[in-house]
Order: sequence, then structure tokens, then C-alpha cells
Amino acid sequence: MKKELDWKGVGQFLAFLLSLFAVIRDTLKKMNAGIEIVPWLTNDGKEFFVETLTQLGDKFIKTQRIKVLSDVVIMVNLDVAPRLPFDGAAVEKNEGGGWVKVEKRKDGLYIDGRKVVLYLSERQKNGQTIKGYELREEVSGKLVLHPNILDALLEHSHLIPEDWKKDENGNTRYILFWAVIFRDSGGRLCVRSLHWDGGKWDWICGWLSHGFSSGGPAAVCAS
Repeated sequence: MKKELDWKGVGQFLAFLLSLFAVIRDTLKKMNAGIEIVPWLTNDGKEFFVETLTQLGDKFIKTQRIKVLSDVVIMVNLDVAPRLPFDGAAVEKNEGGGWVKVEKRKDGLYIDGRKVVLYLSERQKNGQTIKGYELREEVSGKLVLHPNILDALLEHSHLIPEDWKKDENGNTRYILFWAVIFRDSGGRLCVRSLHWDGGKWDWICGWLSHGFSSGGPAAVCAS
């Protein structure tokens, strides 16, 4: 069957070409270079042109947060600076690095082939609470998840396991992504968490000065 022409796609491509043309034209105009540069780029200047494009390509790739491989698999870049949770926030600690594969399987979510589990400290169970600073120390040796993965899951929420919404008692889970700790201007520390908010997935900050109960499990990769 002959595929119908996608006019929207064609229009978007033409708009991109026009935008690219305007950038090149205006930049060269400021440098007093004209259209004569075109044959030079394909001859004497070809090597330099290819080198410049390669550098641009490398820089572009480093800024990409997500690559979609299939309906159930994405790649997430942990080298990209994590999104700050509020104005004036700064990164206190960042354990991110490299690209990771995030995959939804029948039995849950996997990161680079390791299943993600929701970890609770013994001091979070049976109605107990633990201070965030103490919990931070307890999970420090575990394979905690990065908030870049949190943001990727928000964009591709169909990957999030259904049982992440609520615990066995029907209470909302606030799933903590401990790989990055943020601080405010006063030095207070917080960690971002993912939760189900009445029909959609969302995130919120958990302040380490507060107590963390069974509603705040840590997302970690099984060892």
C-alpha cells in the first residue's frame, strides 16, 4: 500500500531548513562572508567543515537526556545536569554517570538489566520514621536511582510499574531517587521523589530534616 504523504512532517522539515538557513546566513553576514563560502566548504575547507560538524554532533549528543529504543525501552543520560527542583537550588551530591537502559518487563522496571526494587529501612517499617539524614547514610552503599531517570519516567509514564502507585495498605508511595541530593540557599538538603497524584504521575521534594516513614521507599537496583 502506498504511504500517504505526511504534510505535517514535510512542513516541520521545511521550517527547520529555513531556521538553519537564517542562522547560517546571519552568522556569515556578521563575518562579511558571502555565498562564495559554499564551494569552499566542499573543497579546500571540507576537512575543517567535517571537524566542526563532528564537534557540534558530540556536543549535541551530550545534551540529550533520552533516546527511545522501543515502546518499552529507553536510554537515559545521567551525565546531563539534573533538573533543579526549585529556583536557587544547587546540587549537593551527584552520583550520576553515563547512559543507562531503562526497560519495562512483565515483572517490573529494569535498569541495565537489574530489577528496580523499592527499599525500606527497618526503621521505616511498622509505623516508625527515620530522619532523612540517617536514611541517606543507610542507602549510600546501594545502587540508588538518579533523578534523570525520574524525569524520563515522567515523560514516558507507561514504563512505571502499576504497583508503584500505592503500597499494600493503599497508601501513596513517594519513591525517592537518592543519587542526587539538592540544597537550598540556607543549606537545607532535599531529595526528589516520584508519586501518583490523583490520575497522573508527579514529583515532589523530601527534606532530609524531616522524618521518612514507610511511604518513602528508595528506588534501588537489586544487587
